[in-house]
Amino acid sequence: GRPGGGRPGGAGRRPGADGRDGGGDAGGAGRPGPVGTDAAPVRPYSIADLPGDPSTRLERDALQAILQFPDAAGLDLIRQATDSRFGNETLAVVRDGVASVVATDGALRVDRVVAEVPAPFAGVVQQLAVAPVPQRTEAATTAYVRGVVASLVERELLRQKRELLGRLQRTDPADRETYAMIQRALVDIELDRRSLTAAD
Repeated sequence: GRPGGGRPGGAGRRPGADGRDGGGDAGGAGRPGPVGTDAAPVRPYSIADLPGDPSTRLERDALQAILQFPDAAGLDLIRQATDSRFGNETLAVVRDGVASVVATDGALRVDRVVAEVPAPFAGVVQQLAVAPVPQRTEAATTAYVRGVVASLVERELLRQKRELLGRLQRTDPADRETYAMIQRALVDIELDRRSLTAAD
């Protein structure tokens, strides 16, 4: 079956687990600032400025795969990926540009994403759209694209599960409606996770 189990955009829409806050603990890469007292031009962001931690690399690789091979990723998986929380603020802007274009056009084109993001971030989109991917054959590339984007979604599902389990522990079992709602959300997360694994 296709990832998402018929629930496109499922990641990021659980009770008490808001997946679209546009950022996280990690700061933006290469944040430009004023030089002295002069009004210096804003320096464009670059993927060379991105941190090398595993979480940022996953976000970068997933966006790179989505921008270069949207058909291989599929709209359902792309929507789930863009509903995921990003820790890097620069990549979160690119994510939001992708989400906006997909929501408006029902398809993904790099030039539309470039036009959608603020000017200092356009270069990041263009760089991600041409950066080399590790696979060479079509079959290997498709498997890589779906795998790396699914990993991003799976990370989001794990985050939501942790938040919901914490909320469940704080919920009075006598509040049956809330308790049942959280348990249903946990079941949905597990179904989404299994569908991603099955698709691999």
